Amino acid sequence: MVDKQRLISVASELSTLISLKRKSLCSDSLLKFNRLYLSHFATSSTPDFHKEMIGLLEEMTNDAIESLEDERLKKVHEKAGENMDENTTKKKRLNRLLFIAPRGFAKSTVCSVSFTLWLAFYQKRRDIFIVSATMSLAREQLRKIRNEIEGNTKLIQDFGEQKSDKWTEEMILLKNGTIIRAKGRGFQIRGFRPDMIINDDLEDDEVIYSKDQREKMEHWFFRTLLPALKPNQPLLYVGTKIHQFSLISSLEKRPEFVSRTYRAIDKDGNSIWESLWNTKLLEKLRIELGSYAFQAEYQNNPISLKDQPIKPEYLDNLKIDGIGTIACLGIDPAISEKDSADYRAFALFERTANGFREVYSEHGRWGVDEQVERIINIYKRYHEKYDYFKIVIEEVAFQKVMRDIIKKKAREEDIFLPISTAELGTGRGKRPRDKVTRLLSIVHLFEQRLVQINNPDLYGELIEFPHGDYDDMVDATVFAVYELMNMRKGTVIIRSDNKLPMETKESYYVKEVRPGVFVSMTGDAPMKLIGKSFVNYDKG
Repeated sequence: MVDKQRLISVASELSTLISLKRKSLCSDSLLKFNRLYLSHFATSSTPDFHKEMIGLLEEMTNDAIESLEDERLKKVHEKAGENMDENTTKKKRLNRLLFIAPRGFAKSTVCSVSFTLWLAFYQKRRDIFIVSATMSLAREQLRKIRNEIEGNTKLIQDFGEQKSDKWTEEMILLKNGTIIRAKGRGFQIRGFRPDMIINDDLEDDEVIYSKDQREKMEHWFFRTLLPALKPNQPLLYVGTKIHQFSLISSLEKRPEFVSRTYRAIDKDGNSIWESLWNTKLLEKLRIELGSYAFQAEYQNNPISLKDQPIKPEYLDNLKIDGIGTIACLGIDPAISEKDSADYRAFALFERTANGFREVYSEHGRWGVDEQVERIINIYKRYHEKYDYFKIVIEEVAFQKVMRDIIKKKAREEDIFLPISTAELGTGRGKRPRDKVTRLLSIVHLFEQRLVQINNPDLYGELIEFPHGDYDDMVDATVFAVYELMNMRKGTVIIRSDNKLPMETKESYYVKEVRPGVFVSMTGDAPMKLIGKSFVNYDKG
């Protein structure tokens, strides 16, 4: 017969051993602590960027502990009249850490909740401050911590009951002596001496769009908050960069901060947390929020309205009326077939009597043969709809061979493509090599709301330029619209004895092609007709 008491005793001993082993395993590993004690936080697999954050948090904590030991030893040696080892005193410590991560990517869970719990239960820090934009936000983080201390059975089993009599919404004292406090931005810190400050999303709309408020917060951060730390003790800042001149942008440039920036969609167009935020969901969100908000909240790439050539108000709710009579297909090609190569892009625009309208645009990483096939198919599909159809291709370096390849392939199908090159460089007939300068050559058309964009991806590239991840369709658009802008098709006014109205002058839209002959380009205000002869150039 099995001895029930013996079984109970063995089970108890086994439980104690498991508890001790679990506690020991996590002593120096925040990652293991999260997996063994806080697995209920994980709604999906741990992404690589979380692992990197956790590794740096562990390093910062260990450096801070070593720093305290150095200070203790230094006092002992100074008292004994000895010198500290130079390598020990001069070792560079990681005590300023900055994480710039997207909204909703669990940065607060990792840094404010699980990291704080790990520090507190293992008594790695004694007085921890969690500082947020508002007191209510800081209290919310403290509430999550309090719930784990009160209700996490594994933590209670391994570390014992830690709830003490001092248990409020703004401060909790564990029985092991660790204090965790919640504070709002701008609080008076005099009288406190924390040995860890965790700043969690200090900036919000209330301060970020006011220069005075940003300056006040920066003054408080550097003159009040930082000096309150004990010597050589760590400070963590985690947040999202929602403005170019935010505090987080300033900290990113400071050499004492080790910083990591994470974007929801990486440079290859993939989500950095596919198991929770898949790429398709993020692309849908980009369309719903618009590029301005998405770039700031999810890509940590806030766009400055001042530095941005194309603004949303130039494109939003715009419909260009009229029938397109001439069209141009702009091509930004690429020779390489590697997955890491630049995108190839096409943009087809038509010109009406009232402006320019996007007909078709796309980008992708296609091989040379597929690029050529797509270009020929676009021509076959659209060219008969217009009186005049032209193809313009960027011609630089090895891309120069693309035009010949396209023409040769088209001739095999008895098609003679009206293709020319947008040669880059300086001199007559050439486009600037710099992409920004090229766009500025047609930006006035956008400012006057004369260009209708239909493809959401092209819309995003235009308003994110030059800070966006992609700009290939922007270049193709510039080639097409620039060509259409300069095509001489429209109303021609021939001057005889009478003078033209005073408001008629040479501009981007009105060209004096020869003495007394002006061509009115699309986009200018209609010129007054005062008994002149008119000629219509149907074919440009």
